[in-house]
Amino acid sequence: MSDSQGYNTLHLVTHSSSVMPLLYLLHQPISVDSKDSLGHTSLMWAAYQGDALSVDILLKHGASTNTKDDAGLSPLHWAVVRGNRVCIRKLIEAGADISAKDGEGRTARDMAAELKALGPWKRALEEGGLTEDGLKKKKPLSERNTKIAIFTLPTLFLWLMFMTLAILPWYTGVILAMALFFAMHHIVTRVLLDKTNYTDSVTGSPYFAGIIFGSMVWVGYAWVTRLLHQTQSHAFTHLSFALSFGLCAYNFFRAISLDAGTCPKPASDAELKSIIEDLASEGRLNGQTFCIQCMARKPLRSKHCRICDKCVARHDHHCPWVWNCVGVKNHRQFVLFVTTLVVGIFLFDYLTYAYFSTIDVPIDSAHISPSCMLTDYLCAATASDTFLVSVACWATVQLSWTLVLLVTQVWQITRQMTTLEVSNLGRYGWMGGRGGASMQAQQGHSQHHGQGSDVDADGHKHGHKHPGICGGGGFIMNLLGFDRFTKGRAADGLAKAHKAPNPFHVGVAGNCKDFWTAGRELGVEYDKLYDVPPEGFLEAKRRRMREEGEHEDGGRKSLRSSLLMSIGLGGRSGRAGYEPLSQA
Repeated sequence: MSDSQGYNTLHLVTHSSSVMPLLYLLHQPISVDSKDSLGHTSLMWAAYQGDALSVDILLKHGASTNTKDDAGLSPLHWAVVRGNRVCIRKLIEAGADISAKDGEGRTARDMAAELKALGPWKRALEEGGLTEDGLKKKKPLSERNTKIAIFTLPTLFLWLMFMTLAILPWYTGVILAMALFFAMHHIVTRVLLDKTNYTDSVTGSPYFAGIIFGSMVWVGYAWVTRLLHQTQSHAFTHLSFALSFGLCAYNFFRAISLDAGTCPKPASDAELKSIIEDLASEGRLNGQTFCIQCMARKPLRSKHCRICDKCVARHDHHCPWVWNCVGVKNHRQFVLFVTTLVVGIFLFDYLTYAYFSTIDVPIDSAHISPSCMLTDYLCAATASDTFLVSVACWATVQLSWTLVLLVTQVWQITRQMTTLEVSNLGRYGWMGGRGGASMQAQQGHSQHHGQGSDVDADGHKHGHKHPGICGGGGFIMNLLGFDRFTKGRAADGLAKAHKAPNPFHVGVAGNCKDFWTAGRELGVEYDKLYDVPPEGFLEAKRRRMREEGEHEDGGRKSLRSSLLMSIGLGGRSGRAGYEPLSQA
């Protein structure tokens, strides 16, 4: 059924950029490629509006990328009219024909040039790994070898930097060491990743994990070749350092290799349809309960990571230093890694001090550079073993972020909160983030922005003036993991955390037990947790244990049903503190 302009329900919902109603309609008996009176499909309208979320949903439900309207324009042409590089990229990745011509013989690129929108066009092709002509870019190495090269390259360059500082005078060595660090970054971003700037995609690569690995290699080398032999009287400190170093390396690689806690997806279209209809009937089909990227129901405390492209249970943050998300299944390894890293740095610095206290450091002017601005003893110590001093200084610099990160993580564990939840508490007023039925309400950004802006898959608005995922200081804050507390009013979450309602809080001891047992204290599986029991988690756990006992004694309820009841799937339940009052 359509109106006088040929618009059916699907067209009208697409016009409104209401993502969840669109999702619901696509699972009803309606053609995804139905046309209005001018031959426009819903995909064309979404592309014209710059609605990347609706474009993504329509493509996942089989919308044709090469259908043309009465003027011969394809969805790709309409995306170019808006100048939205995310829509352009998604259409090209879905198989849109970039050589297709409209009724006047213009390709999408011709139209981009005519509308002065070549910037979004070129960037969309670049993000899709294509040349301006639509051909696949040839990289110097395969994808697997590129990752290996990026991971191992920092080890080599850190050695070159330390040797440069050891061989050359400090005033030239420091400058050349900085030049070497920039050269390493240039090779990774511009050559191996083949990007046009120095920030794009770098946090999704093993580059920063490689820096941690390289740092550990040279710290271990300095300890074995220098400290171990010269400070034998500090046997207990050496044993403590060896244990810290081994545990740090083990938990570092475990945090990288373990699945962070990928949330399950529906096994069939019928199951997906059932989930959507059930949530819609309850009035809870929104961005908090359903992920349109994964096409799956979102458990509480989960988040879709656009870098890993998956929903992660009890998501804390995406950490480029471990090349992985930090979630329910690797959060413990991450905390142990940071803890042992901090302890190991302190022990290494102490052994370095003991080393220079043990050896004979000549402090006569013949062994001290006249340009050294430190005290005579420090200048002499630096001159006697510049390599060791350089490694120790580099390791100590890492304390600037690891200490803050460790304190923050421990505090959040005792409060039964994640980094994401603290941030959401300050930005939105409740731990679960922003929800709603419309795209604007879910993502917090209007789609009616002017040409030259675009929205990514998560709905975040970007202007073309920004060169990468974040600019300037924001990129540094992202690397250090502090960006969650510096965006908007996110820092307010730290002040609100102690008095905000938190259905998962069971006391400091209980919170710590739940963290280290991955949900056993509360009796939940975080990758399948969709509701909070009305009576609370602990009481629900006791009830389930009683029911399990009754089952063993011949009770009527099965373990499966009691488990479902314990996590609140038996009916509507409270989510106080996790949803705004209007949705609770």
